[in-house]
Amino acid sequence: MTAKDFIVAIELGSSKVTGIAGKKNSDGSIQIFAYAREEASSFIRKGVVCNIDKMALSLTSIINKLEASIAKVYVGIGGQSLRSKKNFIVRQLEEETKIQKELIDSIMESNRHTPYAELEILEVIPQEYKVKNSYITDPIGMVSNQIEGHFLNIGARSSIKQNIISSFEQANIEIAGFLISPMSMADAVLTDVEKRSGCVLVDFGADTTTVSVYKNDILRHLAVLPLGGNNLTKDISSLQIEEPDAEILKIKYGCAYTDTE
Repeated sequence: MTAKDFIVAIELGSSKVTGIAGKKNSDGSIQIFAYAREEASSFIRKGVVCNIDKMALSLTSIINKLEASIAKVYVGIGGQSLRSKKNFIVRQLEEETKIQKELIDSIMESNRHTPYAELEILEVIPQEYKVKNSYITDPIGMVSNQIEGHFLNIGARSSIKQNIISSFEQANIEIAGFLISPMSMADAVLTDVEKRSGCVLVDFGADTTTVSVYKNDILRHLAVLPLGGNNLTKDISSLQIEEPDAEILKIKYGCAYTDTE
C-alpha cells in the first residue's frame, strides 16, 4: 500500500499523543491498520505543546511505530485556550436583491477577518441568517435589502497552532490539515438525532474538560475547562499517597455514577 492510500491522524492530548493509520472504504467507513501512542505529560500541558523538541521526538516515534510510508497527516487541535465566540455581520444592500452565494461567501469572509486579541480563528460555524426578521440557515434565493449573518467562531491562541507546526516541521512530517478535536469527537459519538434534538457532550480528559453544545444539527457553544482527571489524582495523593499509587486507586475504584437501587 502506498503512502497516498493511507489516512493518518494524530491527536495531541495532555496525557498521550495518539497516532492512527487507516484507509477509507468505498462505503465511507474507515479500516484501521495501525495505532500508536506516546506518553505526553512531559511536553503537553492542558492540551498545549510546551516543549517542541520532545514533541518532535514523540512524533517521530509514533510514525515509526505505525510502520507505514506516510506522506502527510491530519492533526487535531484542542487545549485550554480553545473556545467559541459568537459574532454577526450585517450587510446593507442598495435595493431589494435576490441573495446569491457570492454575497454569503463575502459575509463569511468578513467574519473570518474579525479581530480578536491573541486569538486566531481556526473554524467558523454558521448559525443562521436573519432576512426580514426571519432566521433561516440557507438564505440563498431570498429577496431582501439587508441580511445579517450569525456565526460561531472557534479560536485559540495563535501560539497553539504555531507550536504544533514547529514540532511537525522539526520531525519532518507534513501536515495535511487541522481538525478541531471536540468537533471530530462529536461526529464520531453523537447521532444525528442527538445533534438535532439538542445535547451536551462532555469530554473529561487528563488536564482539561471540553464541553460542546449542539442544537438543530449545529454546534452552538464550545468551552474548555482547565480541570481533568489529574486533579482527582492529586486530590487522592494529598491523603499522603504517592501519585502513581493514587492514579491506580482512581482507575480501579473511581466511578462517576452510583446506582442507588
